[in-house]
Amino acid sequence: MEEIIIIAGKSKSDVCGLRRCLREKDYKSISCKSAEQIVEEIEILPTCNAIVPLVIIDPEILNDTSNDVITKLINLALDVPFLLTNKRDTQADLVEIFDNICEYRTAFKEELNPELTEVLRENGIEIACI
Repeated sequence: MEEIIIIAGKSKSDVCGLRRCLREKDYKSISCKSAEQIVEEIEILPTCNAIVPLVIIDPEILNDTSNDVITKLINLALDVPFLLTNKRDTQADLVEIFDNICEYRTAFKEELNPELTEVLRENGIEIACI
């Protein structure tokens, strides 16, 4: 099975920049523009012989997301770690939503993914689920 990282964000330049850095290290990724699209991709990719090992979220896509979609993210694929692109500069309510999404979710394991961890840190991704 092929591994495909989901990168969700509203800023095309940020998403494309991170995707380019991942591609340089031979990681495959797709972009999503909304939380709804994350749900769709996590549900669809396994039917295409692909798995999602990681989801990286720009907190802005959680703005104005319905409670139904948040609930789907909370309950969907708990074995897939989610990381936030910029927790320090994020509104407290969006961090709370993200923390709820990650409460029972598998954490990203830095020691199992040292090369990926390095790429993520170079791009300002916080390596902690909550």
